[in-house]
Amino acid sequence: MKTLIARIALLGALAAIAIVVLAAPALAQTDESASGTMSMFVMLSAIGGGVALFLFVLIIFGPNKNVERDLSGRLGSYAAAQGQGDTRVKNPILRRFIRQAESVAERRGLFSMIENALDQANMPLRPGEAIAGAIGVALLFGALAGLFTRNAVAGLIVAGVVLLSAAASVQFVARRERTRFDNQLPDTLNLISTSLRAGYSLLQALEAVGSEAPEPTRREFGRAINETRLGRTPADALKDIAIRMESVDFDWAVLAISIQREVGGNLAEVLQTAAETMMHRNRLRREMKALTAEGRISAIVLGSLPIALFGFLFVTNRRYLEPLFESIPGIIAIVTAIGLMLAGAFWMTRIVKVDV
Repeated sequence: MKTLIARIALLGALAAIAIVVLAAPALAQTDESASGTMSMFVMLSAIGGGVALFLFVLIIFGPNKNVERDLSGRLGSYAAAQGQGDTRVKNPILRRFIRQAESVAERRGLFSMIENALDQANMPLRPGEAIAGAIGVALLFGALAGLFTRNAVAGLIVAGVVLLSAAASVQFVARRERTRFDNQLPDTLNLISTSLRAGYSLLQALEAVGSEAPEPTRREFGRAINETRLGRTPADALKDIAIRMESVDFDWAVLAISIQREVGGNLAEVLQTAAETMMHRNRLRREMKALTAEGRISAIVLGSLPIALFGFLFVTNRRYLEPLFESIPGIIAIVTAIGLMLAGAFWMTRIVKVDV
């Protein structure tokens, strides 16, 4: 079924691209008598592009009903050679494109970064699948934008914006999950310490966290518990959580647990002290964030104001901006303005950023 959907999606995408290429000259030469026909043509092209986009997303994110493949995918996350499993997409063309995208990302040193971001954001996608999906959606939106605006440059700009927006969205979700994990860490350590004082073993305390803690702590500790059931030591499984969530505080807690298992000591008291220290640090971090809120809002307003004004003039009075694109001094002015904006944004972010 997925192979049939993949073929339909490929045909739809190729048809949308062919429509854009073939219709561009005709759209440039349309007169008032043919405006109704061309409007219908544009509407049908948009419908075809939307159907192709829906089918493409269905291929990438659609459910897999094969129980054996689903079991292999679940067990593959615990394999020693991570990232070497086969992709869920069964279409040979898409599979080849996904593997090529993964090989290019690995050669450029981006494979691990993309994989970590998807893992932190809790997105069940391989890096190649995410890259293929982002590129496919960006090309489709770029083709539709080029068709509606009758400008290939606008289509390329829209495709680039969609691609950057997809990457920024993944990074935003991953950063939000890391922040939530760090904020929940004092309560997590308190729960482990209380469980140890109640007579639980370390593994039982971790199971209590995996069943009672909120997300994403529950998800991460549940994964660690499953890894210990497959033969890994609790210290190694917890170390992977610290690496996966990029949490320095939890890395210290795991180090304390490893030292206690080797030399002995009161682990409950150590974790309680660490939890109190992290709680004070989080409180201080929130206070500093409140004190620098005015500066951060000023940076956002000053950084977005030129972009918003440029977009308003581009929509309402495009001729006013034509000298910036059609003359050498105008292009130099745009490049200089962009460079100064980036430098100012970087400077303001460094001023209001306080490491606690």
